[in-house]
Amino acid sequence: MILDTKPPNTRGRRRSPSLAAMFSFLWPGLGQLYLGKRRLAALYAVPALLVLLILAYQLRQGVVVFAARFADPSFSLAAIAIVIVVAVWRLASVVHAFLVGEHLKTRRVIDRAVVVALAAVIVISHLGVGGLLLVTYNAGSQVFNPDIGQSMPTSSLAPGETPGPMVVALPTPLPTPVPGGRVTILFIAGSTKGDLYDSIMVVSYDQKTNSVQMVSVPRDSGYFALYFGGVFPYKINYLAEAVTNGVLKSPEGKNQAAGISTLIKEVSYLVGIPINYYAWMDVGGFVKMIDAVGGIDVNNPKVIADPTYDWLDGSPHGFYLSAGPHHLDGRDALAYVRSRHTFGDYDWGRDARQQEVLVDLLNKIKSEPLAFPGLISTLGSSVRTNFPANQVADYVDKGQSVVSGGTIKQVVLGPPYEIPAGAAIYCLLNDKVAALSIQWFGTDSTWYGKPAPANTCP
Repeated sequence: MILDTKPPNTRGRRRSPSLAAMFSFLWPGLGQLYLGKRRLAALYAVPALLVLLILAYQLRQGVVVFAARFADPSFSLAAIAIVIVVAVWRLASVVHAFLVGEHLKTRRVIDRAVVVALAAVIVISHLGVGGLLLVTYNAGSQVFNPDIGQSMPTSSLAPGETPGPMVVALPTPLPTPVPGGRVTILFIAGSTKGDLYDSIMVVSYDQKTNSVQMVSVPRDSGYFALYFGGVFPYKINYLAEAVTNGVLKSPEGKNQAAGISTLIKEVSYLVGIPINYYAWMDVGGFVKMIDAVGGIDVNNPKVIADPTYDWLDGSPHGFYLSAGPHHLDGRDALAYVRSRHTFGDYDWGRDARQQEVLVDLLNKIKSEPLAFPGLISTLGSSVRTNFPANQVADYVDKGQSVVSGGTIKQVVLGPPYEIPAGAAIYCLLNDKVAALSIQWFGTDSTWYGKPAPANTCP
């Protein structure tokens, strides 16, 4: 702390210590300037100005991207350090200005009360900001931690349940994206304990064309060709669990990590695009995510009348929603993306709504960017991904660009890409899926330049 307590040359004017302290509270160094100590004023003001310039630089891509940077634990940690340093520097400037001012016995109690109040405001406000950043840092470390970046919690969870502490690494890494090329993520989510995944969605971003392709594989798809040979006669949402339990022998091994790795590679094989990253979320995390951004606006394409919908919280079964625009909180949004028993709806309808909600969420973050740090802080126990944390902000920026002026293609691999196969199982028509892959992904498709795969439907 820099102190120069020699009384200033006031030339008949009294320099109030409490007023000097308030000036330095507003900006470090202002109090010193008020007291006529210009060199000390510059010394206190310049570091604060540097912090302001750093903030301006971080805001160069807009508030949305700046908020997204807090997903990176290293960025949050650096922000915590800056908040602490700025707090100490502000306190030093306020205390110094107070000590140097001209003190009168008749106002001594008032002046001291003012400086104590100012110091308390600085400490409390910076502790509050630092605490929020610490929560964000801890959550980001759980979601993006490189030590567990290729790991999954032991089960999907219903709302209110606590995830198990065990994590297991994927046996083999996923392919790294080519710089400037396509980046593809597999989103999976579950609604029951175990490895049954009710949402299986491939999202691929092509940087060259500023476009996104979204492909959902319905959970009831079965009788598909396995990438390592043979045919899987059950539903695809059972694939990971079948490997975990040893029902299906996979080259990835026999454990939960092997099950997840097999699922990722199988979806990559079926859709015909290399998958670089995955993101897993439990249903409780989805509710938190939507509530963290203040709900979401959707445009329901047709009436949902599902008398069997299970809310997973003991509430009476049934979910009903009229066609048209709606604002949904997390609980209702979960029903919106999970309900599948409306006549004529089934998996295909809810898979399409899941894609809609993902796009709506991008729009929501764009309109309310300050919700992003809170969004990250709520997801530490509910999300796992191997996506690089230091690239989240850049891809949020790219996502905003796509929403604003790019192209988004969406498809669910229901009819005409699959047909009934009995026992509530539908079978993908591999040749049609491969043709779609080539049409959408071009030379990036693994089916490009190859013979159409044989159909495996019974």
